[in-house]
Amino acid sequence: MAAMKLLVERGIQATPMSAIAKAAGTGMGTIYNYFATKEDLINAIYLHIKTSEINQTLKNIPADASVKSKFLGYYTSFVTFYLKFPESFTFIDQMQNSPVIKEETKIIGKNALLPVYELIIKGQQDGIIKKYEIESMLNFLGGTITTFVRWRLGNNNIDAENQLEQQLKMVWDAVKD
Repeated sequence: MAAMKLLVERGIQATPMSAIAKAAGTGMGTIYNYFATKEDLINAIYLHIKTSEINQTLKNIPADASVKSKFLGYYTSFVTFYLKFPESFTFIDQMQNSPVIKEETKIIGKNALLPVYELIIKGQQDGIIKKYEIESMLNFLGGTITTFVRWRLGNNNIDAENQLEQQLKMVWDAVKD
């Protein structure tokens, strides 16, 4: 996705469609065959990243794992995905609260997280996870992932494995019942 990388590197608001077409090796007309506006393209990229993120996460978690193992596996997979694809992290971090992202796009992105919702609900029903409102819990978890990934991307000289273990322990301690 050369066009996506170009968007992130140059900043979404400053990137003309002609630059995107050039990076993609195609003409402007071709871009407009698929996306009526730059905003439509941005929303499509947002959904592509969110879908890739959740698909990567779900494929790494055994279906028969315990609630705690699944929870920590999901968390680790989200962190790992964004550390592996920092341009995707930067894009999502920049755009998730932007008015450019349509409400419909946000709903589709949230629906991709359904397995995470279901896991938290199961954990709550089983008395393993605190009975906080799901949206509040997901906002908390998303915030810890975002902050941790920002920190890790800015500090390559840290003991990464140890820091992730500590992060997982802190997050689990915060949500376990």
